[in-house]
Amino acid sequence: MKHVDYFVLIIYGAGILLIGSILSRKNKTTADMFAVRKQSPWWLSGLSSFMSAFSAGTFVVWGGIAYKQGMVAVSILMCSGVASFFVGRFFAGKWASLNIGTVGEYVQMRFGKEAVQFYTWVGMCFKIVAMGVALYSFAVVVSSLIPLAPDNWLADPYTHKLSVPITIVLSGAIMLMYAVSGGLWAVLIIDAIQFVVLTITVLFVVPLSLANIGGLNGFLHQAPAGFLNFSSGGFTYIFLIGWAIVHTFKLGGEWVFVQRFLSVSSAKNARKSSNLMAILYILSPIIWMLPPMIFRIGHPGAKPEQAYILACAAVLPAGMMGLLIAAMFSSAASYIDGEVNVYAAAVTNDVYKNLINPNASNNNLMLVGRASSMFIGIIIIIIAISIPAFGGAEQIIITITGLLGVAMVLPVLWGLYFSGIKQNAIWWSTGFSIIVAILLKKVIPASSNNIILQFYYANTNVIEVFIGLGVPLISLCVLEVTSRHPAVGFAQIQGMIKQHETKTDEDHAIATFPAQLLGYSIGALSLIMFGLVIITSDGSKYLIALFAAILLSLSLLIIFFVQRLSKKSTHKI
Repeated sequence: MKHVDYFVLIIYGAGILLIGSILSRKNKTTADMFAVRKQSPWWLSGLSSFMSAFSAGTFVVWGGIAYKQGMVAVSILMCSGVASFFVGRFFAGKWASLNIGTVGEYVQMRFGKEAVQFYTWVGMCFKIVAMGVALYSFAVVVSSLIPLAPDNWLADPYTHKLSVPITIVLSGAIMLMYAVSGGLWAVLIIDAIQFVVLTITVLFVVPLSLANIGGLNGFLHQAPAGFLNFSSGGFTYIFLIGWAIVHTFKLGGEWVFVQRFLSVSSAKNARKSSNLMAILYILSPIIWMLPPMIFRIGHPGAKPEQAYILACAAVLPAGMMGLLIAAMFSSAASYIDGEVNVYAAAVTNDVYKNLINPNASNNNLMLVGRASSMFIGIIIIIIAISIPAFGGAEQIIITITGLLGVAMVLPVLWGLYFSGIKQNAIWWSTGFSIIVAILLKKVIPASSNNIILQFYYANTNVIEVFIGLGVPLISLCVLEVTSRHPAVGFAQIQGMIKQHETKTDEDHAIATFPAQLLGYSIGALSLIMFGLVIITSDGSKYLIALFAAILLSLSLLIIFFVQRLSKKSTHKI
């Protein structure tokens, strides 16, 4: 990166912290901090869900798979789009119909206080690992672009670039400051900003990269054998079907995504939010994954984890590279901060308020919420530093999602539709899944001549996904069938949903402030890019000017529609 890239990165980071500080003034209660009082527009919720699922890990994990195996990375990401349509059909509206502030409230009504504690602490442990992967992924990207003198204490002694652990600590600290100050509003708005920046940037990278290898025809003719297949290696079509099913439960039941459904004003808007995410995940993966695939043609010996960012660095002019890194930073930050927000809410409301201090004042709860965010963030930083010792980011993500992703959320979703399972269903289904996962990873030898084990080695990804689906599903089916009496909590939940369905599905007050802040933020980015045009002397100035013009046009369009909406409604947050 050049000096101008560092300048853009610093300005972008300062802008993020400024937005966080502005929105911190809106967080007067825990309802503001954790659920935005159900005033989020559906499109903002949908964009935020998309970027939360996307995260910086996409560039490292799936970008690495795209570099090594090609089009199959697109297939894997599209599975999330298929899953999101099912979530919109079966789960999103039900969550919004409950009219609650956190998922913990539902878990307590349906399963009891002990279940809330289980999901708060055990669920947090699993998600902290995933958040650590996201932070590690971002650090890998950034450190690969910053060379340092061998004797610099910030340098890695082997690569002579910025040390990954130091990058983790510095970037993690900034993300943590943002999460503690801005709350859920900040996460939603930054998600939308970085969606715009990343999308436009990658749309520039693709044609520039193709030009270096002879255009689209050059790419098609030079691609390795099987590189354009939608299924390859361990990622078979059977795996993809299982992956889509896993993500239907994951996106429909994980607290960070459910919180997006709870933040909108109605069941109709929750479904629209999920459907928007589905459309984005169906249409966009081919664009997102092309840069590392194209980069493979001219650079077959690159490190897969760094392929995506190296592909961008090879074609983007000074300034735009800094903006891309900044957007990747906010991508990681939005995912991490969104999860931190959810679990800090659980610790504050479901643990501290319900069990420790029921009469806590609002100021006291806000203090506990921010302290919880800080504590969770520090653990994430420690986990991120330890990722290489656990086999790398790709293996961790596939294993956790495949083997344990469904086990943690299926009882919660099952409880929305079926009356038989009770609190013990959570212990049995999750417990069995964890035991099986440990057996697969710790008991089965790394190599063997046994025919059965040879089959397992050849189909590890498929087997793990279907074991992760089958164990909790069978457990819950058995418990549902053998249950003698319906759970008391189920009747209460159904009563809340029916009460909502008897009312007209009218929207509550929708805040115009987030769209307004989004418009001005994108406008500020466009002015920074126009400033780069002035100081750029080579031919890339025209590319930067085009990028800036697109950002400015989008900013003016958003502000125009917000002003029209404001004339029709006086609702503000």
